[in-house]
Amino acid sequence: MKPHAVFYIREGRIAFLQASKAEVIDTAGQSDAQISQTLSDFIKTRKLNFSASRVTLVVPRSQVILRHMTLPSQKADEIRSMIDLQVDGRIPFVREEVEIDFQILSKTADGYAKVAAVVIPQETAMRYWKIFSDAKIPIHGMTISSVGLWLLYRQQTDVSEKLGAILDLDVDHTEICLCYKTHWLTSREIPAGPDAEILKQWELTQNNTNGEKLTVAGPVYLAGAAGRARTLGIETAKEVDVGVSMAPLAGIASSSQMPPINLIPKAVRQSQEQSAYRRQLVILGIWAAAALLSLGLALGVGSFRKNAQLAVLEDQLRDAKREALKVERQLQKIHDIETLLKGRLVFSDLAHELGRLLPAQVYLVSMAISDGNVLSLQGVSSSPVEINQFQKDMVDSQRFSNVSLDYVNKRVTQQGEVNYFKITCTL
Repeated sequence: MKPHAVFYIREGRIAFLQASKAEVIDTAGQSDAQISQTLSDFIKTRKLNFSASRVTLVVPRSQVILRHMTLPSQKADEIRSMIDLQVDGRIPFVREEVEIDFQILSKTADGYAKVAAVVIPQETAMRYWKIFSDAKIPIHGMTISSVGLWLLYRQQTDVSEKLGAILDLDVDHTEICLCYKTHWLTSREIPAGPDAEILKQWELTQNNTNGEKLTVAGPVYLAGAAGRARTLGIETAKEVDVGVSMAPLAGIASSSQMPPINLIPKAVRQSQEQSAYRRQLVILGIWAAAALLSLGLALGVGSFRKNAQLAVLEDQLRDAKREALKVERQLQKIHDIETLLKGRLVFSDLAHELGRLLPAQVYLVSMAISDGNVLSLQGVSSSPVEINQFQKDMVDSQRFSNVSLDYVNKRVTQQGEVNYFKITCTL
């Protein structure tokens, strides 16, 4: 596994941890361009090279919105689509203005999943990305401090399966994170203050979004800056004393598991994928040129070696054909990505309209658009009245025509009787 380098960016400072190297970079009062230059100077002065490392950027819990949802699916792709359709009414942004990732918390026997969705404004994510990109630091993942605390929590030797907690007491804030061994549940960040305020926030954190009281029956750990609390269980983090907490960084840097939340902007990830495909195409072109050169040399040798060399060349040509097919498929993927990007605004408008029309008791589990702009929707609801209302609202909408309710099938689950349906229409 590649060695891990972690940066934790906050207003006024950036903490850095890699192996036994830990430092805090002062960025107070600096513009984003100045912060990038400060980071660039830091790398040159310390002679750091990240070409063989995996670099993770940690953002504060206070910069994201955490939402808990229960959805009628256990497949990651379907869950992501459901979150995209339903998140508009739960955050003070439209879907196109945010980046979202999630972690599945639990699954039920009747096909439902409880998830924690992490939402960050796209402007904030792009700002952090640009700061490090301008400093020539290759960021492979962007996660939040709560995930780092959970990864530190689960590395402790006496962690049980029961709900526990870790409190990170830093110089200017306190973060409270409730954790299971298998996932983190919820978290809260507050300005560092008197014990009474911390205890109050501790009580608030133990109440979930439904008002249910969460009982912390597992261990509760304290971590933080030297002089306030010591970082747990990780000797590298214990040995450093840089005046601020290294707990979130230590949890990520010392874990063999990659952080489950990645908030790198989608546009950046797509650009990286396209660049990777182009690099593979260039490499294949060089390889093909070398094969042609080998062919030319082979044609000039004596006849006594001709048969053996031709057999080798035939093998090389077969390999080249297989590689060419791979490149063709990769180019098709690039074309599909470009087509998706060109149609992004149209899809966003469609998703927004569906989210506006969708009744509270109706969940969509799949959506497909075929040739001729034929839209197919499949979903589930406990109320057939809501399904009929959804069809009627689609008929009344100017975005859809030829709206047809193809079928409604009743099924019995542990939660009662539900209705699976399919609607098709023309965009």
